[in-house]
Amino acid sequence: MPIESNIEDDARAVLKALAIRKNVIIAGSPGTGKSRLLNQVRELFVWDQGNTGSSPIARIPIPPAGGPIPTWFPSPNQTGSRKVFQTVFDQNTKYRDFMRGLVPKVTEPGAFEVTSGTFYRASLHAREDDHAALVIIDEINRGPAVAAFGSALVGLEADKRLLTNGDNTDTTQHFEILGDGGEHESFALPNDLYVLAAMNEADTSVEPLDVAFLRRFHLHRLEPQPDTLRAHLGLPIKAALLPESPTGAADYYEALAQAFSKINQQILLGRGHAYQLGHGALMHTSADSTAVGAAQEYIVAAWATLRAHIDEVFFGNTRAISDVLRAENSKSLYSLEEALFAGQTVRRIAGPTRPTVAELYKLLALIATE
Repeated sequence: MPIESNIEDDARAVLKALAIRKNVIIAGSPGTGKSRLLNQVRELFVWDQGNTGSSPIARIPIPPAGGPIPTWFPSPNQTGSRKVFQTVFDQNTKYRDFMRGLVPKVTEPGAFEVTSGTFYRASLHAREDDHAALVIIDEINRGPAVAAFGSALVGLEADKRLLTNGDNTDTTQHFEILGDGGEHESFALPNDLYVLAAMNEADTSVEPLDVAFLRRFHLHRLEPQPDTLRAHLGLPIKAALLPESPTGAADYYEALAQAFSKINQQILLGRGHAYQLGHGALMHTSADSTAVGAAQEYIVAAWATLRAHIDEVFFGNTRAISDVLRAENSKSLYSLEEALFAGQTVRRIAGPTRPTVAELYKLLALIATE
């Protein structure tokens, strides 16, 4: 049951943006906590006011634990039914899946029926008295988002909606949809309908979102948080000096944390903020702060994630990968080799595919300090 004072800053910011703009996209690189934030907002939007277990008419009244919905929330006065509708976009997502469309009727060969997609069902729910609806779309840029919203796009902005009582305003935007019988009818989006989406901006295998689409959303960007990773690893906020050889579990974790920050700095310079790696990508399991063996296993798994990300971000740019791996430093495990092939100079990085723990510590320390 939610308590207002316990709401984290990012969740609070997203809910406030939803209340004003109606539509929010959470953007960030992998591992920055987009899914976690989606889940937080989903649970908070419903705002369980403590009906389970409360007994206001008992001899000793037990009030709802969560209390009233905060006034800054989306639709704070709509307390009858607050419902979340969730979907994921992919390459096959269509307008008929999200809004309405004709599809073959399974039970009657040759017949068709009109679909009721996620967004349409949420809209109907939000139009009811004392109701509010939140549509959550994960991976919004992995499918044809503009086509999925279709004509509903013109009525998406806050000033294009109906009033809470269903009345029009001077700026309410109506658009045509299919009615239950297949006829065209006019439709407008309700005031108490909200859209929250998430996307990874750096994923090059997804559909682009044009400016006209994006301007209808408030963008909430998440960044890598080195301090969160350090706390997870049991490290103090202030970085410590790295010894030449590790003497305990903390040294392994320290080398990893510092290398993570330095690698992200280089990715920021070479590719931009969207291509960095989030702290969550290295928080794959709990970190034992005392056992050296556990720390060694942890950094080996974390390095596999880091190296895969480096190779993906700088794919085809051997020079950039060389810089990150310090391949031209005599202390590095890796070296940059050049040779002639088909009359052209080609470069490759030579070095261990799976470095030993001792080699890996030296590499992480080198990346962190050089």
